[in-house]
Amino acid sequence: MFFLKNNNIINLTKKIKSNKAVISIIGLGYVGLPLCLAFTKANFKVFGIDNNLERIKILKKGNSYISTINNLQVKKACNKKFLPTNNFREILNSDIVIICVPTPIDASKKPNMQYVQNVVIQINKYVKKNQIIILECTSYPGTTEEFFLPMFKKKGLNIGKDIFLGYSPEREDPGNLKHSILRKNLPKVVSGYSKNCEKIIKKIYQKVSNKVYMCSNIRTAEFTKLLENIYRSVNIGLINELHSVCKKMGINTFEALEAAKTKPFGFSAFYPGPGVGGHCIPVDPYYLTFKAKRHGVITKFIKLAGQINDERPIEISNTIANYVRNKKIKKNILFFGITYKKNSDDVRESPITKIYRLLRKKIKNKIYVCDPLVNTYGLKTLKGIKFVKLKKLKNSNFINSFEVCFIGANHDIFDYNFIANKFKVIFDSRNSFKKLKQNMKVLKKLKYI
Repeated sequence: MFFLKNNNIINLTKKIKSNKAVISIIGLGYVGLPLCLAFTKANFKVFGIDNNLERIKILKKGNSYISTINNLQVKKACNKKFLPTNNFREILNSDIVIICVPTPIDASKKPNMQYVQNVVIQINKYVKKNQIIILECTSYPGTTEEFFLPMFKKKGLNIGKDIFLGYSPEREDPGNLKHSILRKNLPKVVSGYSKNCEKIIKKIYQKVSNKVYMCSNIRTAEFTKLLENIYRSVNIGLINELHSVCKKMGINTFEALEAAKTKPFGFSAFYPGPGVGGHCIPVDPYYLTFKAKRHGVITKFIKLAGQINDERPIEISNTIANYVRNKKIKKNILFFGITYKKNSDDVRESPITKIYRLLRKKIKNKIYVCDPLVNTYGLKTLKGIKFVKLKKLKNSNFINSFEVCFIGANHDIFDYNFIANKFKVIFDSRNSFKKLKQNMKVLKKLKYI
């Protein structure tokens, strides 16, 4: 077999098995940083490369800017074999290069590939023979081949012999304390451009994952990530639409969901909320619609789900604004949680920030936000929003300046008994008071939104 005779593969495989392969991971966000620490924990030398100098400084001090990664984890990694840097030249000293940069969408919902393009330009200077290049960014099928094959061709590198190309979609879930690459219990989908690429890339991820699933080609692996998130987007869109129907008909959506969940087959529960956020569900469906359109397919169902989810912040801000105006409420309004989901510090594409900004244009009341999970790094991206610390709510004069509150992200750190007692009206987008549902005092204040 060619795999056994190729000296490049034999040498790289030995390095991976003995943990002597040097890894460069480009992009130190919610995906790249945990991956760096996972490979460092597996005893590999890892260069964490990022253009953001502030991130590099924080990491070099042994500190973290992600809530689910503590300072001690970073400090241990830096004391071991983790080297944060903004110097792409370290790729020359690396056997494996893994790319974890953002793939956002622009204002017209089209893929913005500038981060991937910039990485290709940077690594083109340093990519050499006997290296493994892996893309982890979520994107449309064909991305990996589109961006990397021309580079290898210009350098005269034979893929599967001189250099190895693969794709493995990231699956990090910010705030998830049960499953992560750091716990080695996050199954990884992997793929390679050739059989040789597949075999060697599989060995890499077996070092940090308890289960590695091999796709037959890169495009299938790229599509798999979109499939996972489009499935969620469509079902969230469906339940958000049904929630609007239930409110008009006087039906408690959450009670109906609990009843439906008793069926032991054929039903998976999705819950209504304030809209979708993060770097996946609001973004990924549009990567497929973009590529599908180029193949002559209009993805009506996917686009409709996205539209329903995008309209939720508008619907919620209108509901709160109408109530405040009709009841002539003059007091302040408090938002609990501004991250895009529970127990996470991730504010990317958060629908709560959209609700805040929309509501601020509709009413004159002062609006404050309490979210202890948003770190200093996140606060810098939320300019113009008035934050209040959790301990400030214990001040009776301050808390009495509020009449209405809105539950955006129902973090466990919040005291829901306290909220139920201190506010006259509670707009809840997350079914946060389910444990207090028999309390008639709470039920009278509560408005599912």
